[in-house]
Amino acid sequence: MSVHNHYEVFSTQSSVGDVFKKASQHSRRISLLKIFLPLSALVSALIFCWFTFFSVPHVTSNPIPLNNEESEVMNLTILNPKLEGYTRAHEPYWLKAEKAFQDHTRSGIIGLQNITAKASMGQQRQIFLAAQGGVYDNINGFLQLDKPFTITTNDGMMAQFMSADINLSEGQLKTDQYVNIQRAGFHLAANALQIREKGKNMYFHGGVHLVLQKQ
Repeated sequence: MSVHNHYEVFSTQSSVGDVFKKASQHSRRISLLKIFLPLSALVSALIFCWFTFFSVPHVTSNPIPLNNEESEVMNLTILNPKLEGYTRAHEPYWLKAEKAFQDHTRSGIIGLQNITAKASMGQQRQIFLAAQGGVYDNINGFLQLDKPFTITTNDGMMAQFMSADINLSEGQLKTDQYVNIQRAGFHLAANALQIREKGKNMYFHGGVHLVLQKQ
């Protein structure tokens, strides 16, 4: 993994040993950002399940014809949907939303409101997602979290986003809005972020500020 265009704060009085130690800690902490990739894969799997549900016909063999006005306002909506299961790595997860809906005039587009999710990575680490809303494009494998959302872990990391566009098929995340990531002794902020090649490369752009505090 490589991190580009970053600014790091070291004291001018730090010894070579201190700088090396901080750099090592920096590398370990940056690796925590890899949670975005499995989380993207998790959301992809869950939304796919929802799309499968939405695709099931809910009308009889002789559906009642609708006039144009009724057709325009007709949406398929589920209140408080929740999904639970296991990832490909056999880790448990759940995801729920206040509302999931599909406009029948926009094939393959699913909207979600007030999303929360929890996933496990290993025996100890847990990841939590809280998002105000999102739109999933099943045709193009694209997830847009167009409202603020937060990702936290049970070991103390918190990442705050204003929005993000996620290419689920290619494992890429992109946002051109402010990103704020914090953990004890660690703070990273930037005006834009791109995660490419399924997490192998992360690019922070615009006003990047990285601060490490000696523990």
